[in-house]
Amino acid sequence: MVAVKYSHRLICDGSFCEWLHGQSQRETILSHLMHIKSSSKDWKKIHNLILKPEAESCEKIDQKYLGGAFKIMEEPQFLENYQLRITKNIIFGIDLTDEPPFKCYLLTSPENEEKYKQNPHNQNINNFQVISGQKALSIIQDFYRAFISARNF
Repeated sequence: MVAVKYSHRLICDGSFCEWLHGQSQRETILSHLMHIKSSSKDWKKIHNLILKPEAESCEKIDQKYLGGAFKIMEEPQFLENYQLRITKNIIFGIDLTDEPPFKCYLLTSPENEEKYKQNPHNQNINNFQVISGQKALSIIQDFYRAFISARNF
């Protein structure tokens, strides 16, 4: 089995799912995410994550496909102190940076990217980055290329 050491873990929110649903290549993107999730050297099958409330808001993407691309996780107890979903996603992503690969990308929609960047919990954090749109697709494509390279090797 192929094992790739990726530079970042991936989490996504419901708005990324909604945005992804509108993309013509959504099936390809979901397939790439499935390969990334299953080939992670550090976090096999739990490399790509989505919190359960976020997954439940992804009404346009079938839950089995979403579950193939992202491990759907219950909200950890430490998130109970926060009300806003954006804040919960930021805190969750930052918490993931405590373990290898010590970096995390949060995938969101272009409309929500600025809201994440303006959130007070997301200030001066170097190992957690919010990305959306074409940049998110580019990162997914780069990770998938790393998978293909490892598989061909």
